[in-house]
Amino acid sequence: MPRATFLALVAVLCASSVRGQDSSGTIDTREGIDTQIRNLERLIGGDVAAEKQAVTLRWLTDLYMSIGQFDRAASAFEQILVFFPGDVATSNAYAAMLLDRRHDPAGAEKVLGAAIEWSGASATPPPFLGRAYALQARALLELGRRDEALQAADRAVAMLDEDAAEDAVRVRARCLADLGRRDDARAAYLSLIGSTGDSNPDDDAALIALLSASTPVDAAAFDRAVAGAVRDARRARADAARAEGAAIVELKGEGGVRLEATLRRGKSPAAILFVPDLGGRRSAFTPYAQLFTVDGVTTLTLDPRGHGDSRCDSIPSYDLMPARQRDQLASDVATAWRYLKDKVGVEVDGIAIVAEGGACTTVERAIHEHGVVAVVVHLSPLFTADDRDLTAALSFRPPKPMLAVASDEDAFAMQSLWLLDEAGKDAAAGRNGARPTVTTRVFRFSGHGVQLLRDPANFAVVSTWTRKAVNLPD
Repeated sequence: MPRATFLALVAVLCASSVRGQDSSGTIDTREGIDTQIRNLERLIGGDVAAEKQAVTLRWLTDLYMSIGQFDRAASAFEQILVFFPGDVATSNAYAAMLLDRRHDPAGAEKVLGAAIEWSGASATPPPFLGRAYALQARALLELGRRDEALQAADRAVAMLDEDAAEDAVRVRARCLADLGRRDDARAAYLSLIGSTGDSNPDDDAALIALLSASTPVDAAAFDRAVAGAVRDARRARADAARAEGAAIVELKGEGGVRLEATLRRGKSPAAILFVPDLGGRRSAFTPYAQLFTVDGVTTLTLDPRGHGDSRCDSIPSYDLMPARQRDQLASDVATAWRYLKDKVGVEVDGIAIVAEGGACTTVERAIHEHGVVAVVVHLSPLFTADDRDLTAALSFRPPKPMLAVASDEDAFAMQSLWLLDEAGKDAAAGRNGARPTVTTRVFRFSGHGVQLLRDPANFAVVSTWTRKAVNLPD
């Protein structure tokens, strides 16, 4: 669907989303979302092309789930799969909803089984198939089908990189324990605990339960084994980074928190800092950081606190982090930016930051609250007009170029682009002393966040814009 059509539609939807406040001052978004849903539902059916209907239906699944309408979301997912039964990404999203929201492992396994069967007709494994196997393993485990769950988990681990395979490894360890393969289960749990920085207490509890089934657990020996697993995992990551010519960097974040990042040095005077989505991890950017480095650009991929390899026993995963730690995520971006500026020696005008999803707001807060100065690329930003901190950050950001891109089926990211386009209009008109520094682009059916870059044409757009913004020749 043409970009102009979608931006016009988003404008209508946003304009209709008038938000009131209740007596406590809390913003009520329900009425606005209901209006958006009604507007989108009018675009379904008739002689509308299947691809356009699928895009609209993906918008609707997001909106239905945001207000707890899971039956309607399920119907929308089913309609998409009627049009495109081999769409693994949609099947995964549907199955995740069935597992997490509907607690329906049987339904999830049915959806995933169909997606995996369709994938067998492809000459090469389609994207997201490893994730489908990981979700299938979880569904089968919940159904008590442990042998099948173990097979699915093994397939997922074989197809996914180490970071992305974490959930599958956890299911695999549980299956091994339940099937009586105690030594294999112990090794799997220790590997999992090491790779996650001992950040998940459930993994510790599962390992203790496994060990205590045959003999009392010595607490000191257990702590030594866990500490050794964490140390071995960090050493293995450092060795792997050196093998590809990169280096693991340990940064000290606000409050003394250990932050881990990967530095790849290039020969040009520019550098790019990559910040993963909230709850994500830096490894998602690895192939793109490598491409930029081959092209001469220094790159630093960061795991903020509570993410990826910056998790530990005192800083758990993002979902479990207290509000105080979440508020300090912007300072982690600033810490990494200062490292590039002060330790690596990159001039401020040569630094770009690439962020995805919810982390785009974190980056804008870092610019506003911590004096970060950088060219910015936002992949599928999730901005809302109700976020006062974000509004202030965007209103007073320095006049550095920003590129924001989104896929046309990504409802909330498209709304963010509309907000930025409006800001761009203000800048172009010279209101509030603003300068026209915002560029927005819409890609067709390209997923969310870093997934946008899977398409070589999309990556070329982002790469060319970024190089020009930091004054590098094409």
